[in-house]
Amino acid sequence: MYLIYIALFSYLLGSVPFSYLVAKLYGKNIQEIGSKNVGAANVYRATGKIDALILAIIGDGGKGALAIFLVQKFGFLGYNLFLAQAIAAFFIVLGHNWPLFLLFRGGRGLASLVGVIAYLNWKIIILVALVVSLVILLTELIMKKKIKLNGSLKEKLKQLLLILISQVFGRVIGILVAAILVYILYPQTFKIIFAAVILAGLKHVKRTQTFLADQK
Repeated sequence: MYLIYIALFSYLLGSVPFSYLVAKLYGKNIQEIGSKNVGAANVYRATGKIDALILAIIGDGGKGALAIFLVQKFGFLGYNLFLAQAIAAFFIVLGHNWPLFLLFRGGRGLASLVGVIAYLNWKIIILVALVVSLVILLTELIMKKKIKLNGSLKEKLKQLLLILISQVFGRVIGILVAAILVYILYPQTFKIIFAAVILAGLKHVKRTQTFLADQK
């Protein structure tokens, strides 16, 4: 029953649509704007505000970290801590991707997954961020032949940020490369997040197909 409670609580916590709520604070409905995805990246597309993006990441990432924190805190109850963490990670992402409170129209789970990983081992986040960012920029360079950043430094940073959140194909490749490195360097953590990573990956399939079709 303890593991069932973890699954239910994690799903409900994951269903809290922080990105949707943050966008609403800025007068935007991200289910009708941009990719229509209920995630931090689309919050930025809809609002154009860095502070909105940060709030969305903190909210969606925070619920992932909170789930693991609570599981670890009450792990003394004698249950399998490894399994409990894996269940919490999976159902947090499940709730974010198919949230009860938005009639199952959610995001793709990356921010919540980042929160889970950050609490388990913050070093992995640095590794993943570096690898994914590098692969995204290389992919964009290959596909566009040249990365053009115009305007002031502030404008260039905004354009670079848009590339990082919009280059879906590069993101998927980067995540795959990063996952291999995490498996090699941090196998125990990888086992905990594996099912959640697969769940987040499934939500990227259709978006990747759409992205590639748009490039033709």
